[in-house]
Amino acid sequence: MTQNYPAPWNLTGKGYIFILKNRKKFFSRDNFTDGFFKNKFCGGWGLMMLVEYSESNAGPYNELLFIPGKFKFGNRKKYSITKIYVSSPSSVEWGRKNWAIPKELANIYFTEVGDNIENVNASMNGKNFFSILLRKLHIPFPVHTSFFPVPLVQIEKEHKKLFYTKFKGKGVGYPVIVKDIEIHSDYFPEISKKQILFGIKVENFKITFPLPIIVEIQQ
Repeated sequence: MTQNYPAPWNLTGKGYIFILKNRKKFFSRDNFTDGFFKNKFCGGWGLMMLVEYSESNAGPYNELLFIPGKFKFGNRKKYSITKIYVSSPSSVEWGRKNWAIPKELANIYFTEVGDNIENVNASMNGKNFFSILLRKLHIPFPVHTSFFPVPLVQIEKEHKKLFYTKFKGKGVGYPVIVKDIEIHSDYFPEISKKQILFGIKVENFKITFPLPIIVEIQQ
């Protein structure tokens, strides 16, 4: 029997957030953003996230995602996830159904390789396309989406709809040093160490993804 996992979702776990120097020059080389968004890009910082969900409505899974920056819709500026992989088929299916997030299935592994050092790898069809080596520093601070909100807009082209979602979350953050990063650009934006302004590891976080606001695309 097929299980259903409608919104809202409550998730817990740990992960990494990276703020990127993602200006329009980089965006012009981004092959993953839907054409509908191309002329709406208005810059701002980009984001890359690596997440290990220990609990969610659809069970535990891992995630790798990229947000190029902000997109302008009238007087509003929103973020959009343009490339995202998750390790669970249920998360793929219901991420698309609930919030129009374009999730794809991949193998994503978090591996501790030393004292406060972790390696994250992602692969698909036997091809390893993402690898990053990270070191956490012992300087804890609170993290909350009220300090840095990331309101999302996603497109569902089949039914010509936009999904607006504003998730909420909190946890304990630690600064992170990126020791090495390798990315295959056929699968994920080719982000270099120089593009990463700073990174944090967030532990013991709780996130709620609510029901989205859905509107028809105005032609």
